[in-house]
Amino acid sequence: MNKKRRKLDLAGTAWDVVVVGSGPAGCATAITLARFGQRVLLVEKRASASVKLHVPLGESLHPASVGLAEHFLANPGNPTGQLAGSFRTAGNASLSAGGQLDIADFSFTSAGHGLCVDRLAFDEALRMNAVAAGATLHRGVDFLSCARVTDGSLNWRMTFKTPGGILQACARYLVDCSGRQAVVARALETPALRNEDRLFACAQWFSCTGGDDDRYTRVEAAPDGWWYSNRLPATARRGSSRVVVFHSDEDLPAGRQAATPSGFDRLLQGSRHIGPLLSVKGYRPCGVIRGAPAHSQRLQDFCGDAWMAVGDAAQAHDPLSSQGMAKALRTASHAGHMIHYALTAWLAGTKTLGLGNTFIAEYDEQQRQLWAEYESQRGFYYHAQPHWSDHPFWQRRRQRFRQDEGEGEAPATAVTLEKMQT
Repeated sequence: MNKKRRKLDLAGTAWDVVVVGSGPAGCATAITLARFGQRVLLVEKRASASVKLHVPLGESLHPASVGLAEHFLANPGNPTGQLAGSFRTAGNASLSAGGQLDIADFSFTSAGHGLCVDRLAFDEALRMNAVAAGATLHRGVDFLSCARVTDGSLNWRMTFKTPGGILQACARYLVDCSGRQAVVARALETPALRNEDRLFACAQWFSCTGGDDDRYTRVEAAPDGWWYSNRLPATARRGSSRVVVFHSDEDLPAGRQAATPSGFDRLLQGSRHIGPLLSVKGYRPCGVIRGAPAHSQRLQDFCGDAWMAVGDAAQAHDPLSSQGMAKALRTASHAGHMIHYALTAWLAGTKTLGLGNTFIAEYDEQQRQLWAEYESQRGFYYHAQPHWSDHPFWQRRRQRFRQDEGEGEAPATAVTLEKMQT
């Protein structure tokens, strides 16, 4: 079997790895592989950096994950060490139904701070670092399909739609980093498993003419869900701005109410912490409310023969776990290492790039352990809220926790990704 490397170009007949999706998971996977010398094509559906409808623009990183962000974004030429599109946070401030504001101070951690990031700037900086590492970034590329090829040195032929027409590329390995849509997994007919969880997030942006020096990530429990708020990194375009997100089940009245400006405002007036904070700072809503699914989901299979899902494409967590970006970067780093080692072994004569390959099997096991840990932690977070036992939002989660504790893990429901996107 001839497995010698071939000369590559953008249209690609022999990329080592094609990564579909250039969010944090896709970029971190591409950076890791490119630093190993793999020829990586990173494709992005959007032609330019723009608002991702399903991504809140303010997200947080715990101090334990700051080093991970620095690994992928640090610029040796920047003496301040400030990461693009971010500012340092002082801690978390959370309010439960009991009325006690709990402050987690990051100054006592090894990093001494957390991070709040503006996803548009953060993701774009990651893309530029992927290019700097040696990956080829192609924007405005919409994944259409993939098919196996019989060439001994290749495994996939992919078809993409671009503004200039149809583009085809071939690769040894294919990575799905397309987020919850998991477009590659869907094309491969890999089912998604979704627990009985209808969590939905509605995000509203606020701006004010005065300053805002608050450096805490704010979380507040509510009778029918929970709130999240963070000040966004300052820009000349936005000035002082803040994102506020309400999480509830999409089938509950509060979930539907939050999707309208008047309903969102009424819910916010009922909050005891975040609403008053906005009022004191003089914030006013700006832009439209954006909604996004926030339920827990995972693929039935995280990887297969010469393909792998990474980040939210593999498994997406409830935002209350505060693991989204950290999970994406950490699992992408591991994925990049395992794919490189697997390809190296394959080129040396190993017969498989599937679960029979030790490195691919290791990634699969890590993903399964990560999901089991998340399920346990999510149950604990929600069960720790002792109030509003008569409200459906909390009733559902306590019931889930009791099932996990007393009867083992409640069965997840297999659904098609088409249904999940409707």
